[in-house]
Amino acid sequence: MNFDELKKSWQEQPTDEDLQNPNLKYYKEVGNIMGKLRKNIKREFISWAVCMGFLFLVPILPIYKIEGYAAFAYYFFIVQISLSSLLYYRRFFYLVKSTKKIELLASKEHLLKLYYDLKYAVETYRIAAYVMIPQALFLYLIMIAQNRTAVWFDRLYHFKETFQQDPNFIVWMILSAIASIILVVGLTEFMIRAYYSNYITQIKEKLDQMEAE
Repeated sequence: MNFDELKKSWQEQPTDEDLQNPNLKYYKEVGNIMGKLRKNIKREFISWAVCMGFLFLVPILPIYKIEGYAAFAYYFFIVQISLSSLLYYRRFFYLVKSTKKIELLASKEHLLKLYYDLKYAVETYRIAAYVMIPQALFLYLIMIAQNRTAVWFDRLYHFKETFQQDPNFIVWMILSAIASIILVVGLTEFMIRAYYSNYITQIKEKLDQMEAE
């Protein structure tokens, strides 16, 4: 056995603290999981901030030509989306702060509370994303309509007459709305699975292992 192998074997030996608290290894493992989760939350928040920054600049970009009442409606919806998003990010940031204390005061009760808090936060995330779909559709319509926003909204308002005169327009709008909804739902579920669900499942597995011992 060389020196490195001897050192590794020594580090793997249980300490007095490990012997006094057999669940300590699970607390440490959950601490590592939470470290990764905190990084994901911060990454997603930075991505969200960049995205919101771009969306706030859209009306002043020449390519979109959003002016007058359309610009007012655009900013109204974007502010709604921003405030709604901040509500669930606030809960995530609370968890980011509280988990540091949980790592210091590790106990099965703390881990159980953390698990359910995370599940609730993710469900809040999901619900908020789905509730914002109508606002997102309005934003999408304003962006692609450019300087024809008022005309398009008027045509949609007079749905029956427009369908009789120009059914292709209505069919195109319906298909665009369906595609946008599928995209938002798919992206939301992907983000939840990639950033949060796997780690929540790992925490649940550690709790189950603690219960089994």
